Amino acid sequence: MLGMSMRGSINFILPNGSRRRKAAKKMYNSLKDRQFIAVNSADITYDQWIKQCEPSIWSTTNRAHEGPLISIVVPCYNTPDKYLVPLVESVVGQVYQNWQLCLADGSTELDARQRIASLTKRDKRITYVSIRDNQGIVMNTNEGLKKATGEYVTFLDHDDVFSLYALNEVAKVISEDPTVDLLYSDEDKLSDDGRERLIPFFKPDWSPELLLGVNYINHLLVVRRTMIDKVGGMRTGFDGAQDFDLLLRLTENTNNIKHIPKILYHWRLAEGSTAKTVKEKNYADRAGQRALKDAVKRRGILADVIEIPNRPTNYRLRFRLPEHQPKVSIIIPFKDKPDLLRQCVGSILAKTSYKNYEIILISNNSVEQETHLYLDQLRQEKHCKIYTWDHPFNYSKINNFGRTQANGTFLVLLNNDTEIITDSWLEELIGVASQPATGAVGSLLYYPNKTIQHAGVILGMKTMAGHVFRRRQPNDWTDFGLPSWPRNYLAVTGACLAIKTSKYDEAGGLDEVFTVAGSDVALGISLFKKGYRNVYWPFVELIHYESASVGTYNNGIQLDYDHSLDYYRPYLNWHDPYFNSNLDLMNEQIGLRSRYE
Repeated sequence: MLGMSMRGSINFILPNGSRRRKAAKKMYNSLKDRQFIAVNSADITYDQWIKQCEPSIWSTTNRAHEGPLISIVVPCYNTPDKYLVPLVESVVGQVYQNWQLCLADGSTELDARQRIASLTKRDKRITYVSIRDNQGIVMNTNEGLKKATGEYVTFLDHDDVFSLYALNEVAKVISEDPTVDLLYSDEDKLSDDGRERLIPFFKPDWSPELLLGVNYINHLLVVRRTMIDKVGGMRTGFDGAQDFDLLLRLTENTNNIKHIPKILYHWRLAEGSTAKTVKEKNYADRAGQRALKDAVKRRGILADVIEIPNRPTNYRLRFRLPEHQPKVSIIIPFKDKPDLLRQCVGSILAKTSYKNYEIILISNNSVEQETHLYLDQLRQEKHCKIYTWDHPFNYSKINNFGRTQANGTFLVLLNNDTEIITDSWLEELIGVASQPATGAVGSLLYYPNKTIQHAGVILGMKTMAGHVFRRRQPNDWTDFGLPSWPRNYLAVTGACLAIKTSKYDEAGGLDEVFTVAGSDVALGISLFKKGYRNVYWPFVELIHYESASVGTYNNGIQLDYDHSLDYYRPYLNWHDPYFNSNLDLMNEQIGLRSRYE
């Protein structure tokens, strides 16, 4: 836009050639001097990470902690020894010793019952709960809960295992914050024979919008017992998604949620397990839909639950808008580049199914005759309003000027080098932006080759801030999950950003100290500090011809950089809550962190 690409206003745009390299080096050195840069080495495999890095993580936390009794509830059903014995050993061998293991056994085979019951001889802290008529995973778990006496409760599937320090890590967090109600950790998969650890999932901190799309919390889950009692335990009718349903209800009753960024749970790739493939249990997908529909109704959210094709147990909400559509003001600054402008505006006019919108086009020092000829055409379009702002370039000031001309209840900041793909893009963006807790809403942006340009902003990535999942495909599985999951972030790119006008005003608009880059990230941080959640919504797709509009600018970049640090400082060096400290900040495509210093 405006003869340059904002790149989400985070990877600073520098002049070409030697000036660019010198400026980049100056920024890098400045960050390093201030100790705000995360330097990492080459990518490593998960097996290498386990051997080289995980020991350094445990070395600082392997002291046994004191804490409350933690009850572990395991629903069993004809569980073979090859699974159950390692499970029990993983509990008995815990560094943390104040635990109770409740084996809720609904086995139909007498031999299985005898074997499972005999495990109580192994340790007096093991409780055997006999369930004569197998009632399914929900009721069997609830029977186990009746015998659980711990202040906190955790759950363990009958073929899975804990890491050695799992409960100790939980106790450590509880000792630091005795008021915590719910804790969860990172996890990985375990081969059926138990010899290999595979497919790690390093999660963000508490992300409400992510939980509404997928049960990303899953394992290890630890909950204060009184919270479980408050929501009524696990509910019948949700077998296969009982933990998802429980989490949805629990998180409606507390925000005191802690994430432990360590692998504390190993989910076995056993035959018939959803760890191997969710298609093994299609009923889990259906139960998950019911759980989410129930949550939406319970919360009074006007939205429909939509199944995502070929993605079992992944869902999406489609928010309902009022019959009288609120007006949306789309602000597009530009400087010449008529071909880009024609493509951008043309795609809006041709594809947008939403009716009540206005396009506020702001020309900044445009001089080309072709540009003015195209603007003359657009003056005939009922949706278009054209303004001139002929002052030295300042991205923030131009958009704030656009805001003063806007009549919409909602604003969309849009780059002139974008092209709409999704017909319902405004319905989707405004549906999310209309939610009371939502701040800014971003979309999925592609490069022209259909790889990802933007799927959220991570602070500290690539020294300052970067676009996570860059150059990936939407359905690529990564150690951070899928790029196509809706998520919360500290910021989303201003290349396509929707926000309620009153919230834009409440945040003070874009900080006009920023000339070229950084103001959209600063806006996201300001909204976050005010208690709003910024949302990445992958169900809105655009093409961003990022490199097509790169130009030059005169001065200002060092000021943008210095001012960015004032906003970014608390979130650099793995302090962004929506990232994970085990992942490489220097790798936008997602890689494992290989150095812990």
